[in-house]
Order: sequence, then structure tokens, then C-alpha cells
Amino acid sequence: MGAGHLGRESMTTTTNAAVRPLSLHRWSSLHQLQPTYALAAGVDLVVTRHGDEVSVLYGRCQHRGALLADGHIKGPNLVCGLHGWDYRFDTGVSAYDNREHLHRFSAWIDADTDQLMVDEAEVEAWRQRHPQPYDRAAYQGLYADPHGAGEEPYNAHIRSLGKKGVAGIGHHGAVSAMGGAVDRAASLAVHQLGHRTTGQATFG
Repeated sequence: MGAGHLGRESMTTTTNAAVRPLSLHRWSSLHQLQPTYALAAGVDLVVTRHGDEVSVLYGRCQHRGALLADGHIKGPNLVCGLHGWDYRFDTGVSAYDNREHLHRFSAWIDADTDQLMVDEAEVEAWRQRHPQPYDRAAYQGLYADPHGAGEEPYNAHIRSLGKKGVAGIGHHGAVSAMGGAVDRAASLAVHQLGHRTTGQATFG
């Protein structure tokens, strides 16, 4: 059961001896059709309240791993704020390509405590099948792109500079044996970062 329903009945039908109920949010605090971030068992989730129902989906876009809680709702779709990929907010299935979908987790609302609940055991079991590469304690670890793409070939290099700075690279970046820059774009990124870290003005 992916969509949660308000009231005690859905709580009773979902809860059993194997379930580990975990509160994600206070139900009354969730705004209608506003994607909201949650974390359970080391898995990023996106919560969408629609009417008296709720959907709890895997919270990262299938394209580049962006957090879908930073996206928006357009019609029946949850739209990624990074590159515009879309998924039905109630099912997690993409209307553009049904092969692309977000896992939908069981969820229910405990009316007595005003809490949106999920089964932590279910989320943890899913994580065991789908290990998550995000180190949230690291610099920008929550927003890391674990795989990158061909159209952005310098992501890994730029992330490395963000973590380590330009120490050991040199003021003009990587150079060939003859002293020329190995790559103008990468060298420019190093040069600009060097100015930022030393407090000097960057060039235009």
C-alpha cells in the first residue's frame, strides 16, 4: 500500500508484528501538493500530501540523483527541479517513460498522534537491495551526483576542488610537460577557486 489514508483504519490494516512504525512528519504540518523531504533508514524520501491522502516515494530523481523534495508539482506530476524529469506524485511512475519510476513505500496517518508513519523495516529492506551512495556527513554529501553524465565532464574534478581546495595543484591548474594547460575549462575553474580561497577578486 503506497498511498496513505487518514484515520485509524489504515493504521490497523498496515500494522503487524513485523512492522517498525516510524514517524516522518506531523500530518497537519504538511502543505497540500508541496513536495517535502524526509529521511528513513538512510533513504531519502519525498512526501506529497494530496487531499486526505499521502504518497511517500523514493526521493531521488532517476536521472542524476537530485532531491525531488526540491522539485514542484505540475498537474499530476512531481517535476525534478534540476532537469525537469517528471513522475506521477501518487504512483511514482513517469508518464513520459513507464520504465522510469520511483519506489513507493507504505504510509499511513495516525490520527490520534497526528503523525505520518512509514514502516522503517520496509524502507531498510529496500535499502539493502538498493545501497545508497550518499555520505550526508561529507561536504555537500546530500547533494552529490554519484554517477555524473557526459555533458558535464568536470563534475568530479570540481567536487574534488570544493573538498580539497587548490593545494598541490598550482595557481594555474593542471599543466602538460610543456607548461600549457591540460584543459582550459578545468584550469579556469582552478584559477577562479584559487582566487576565492585567497580572498582575491576573480576575473570575469
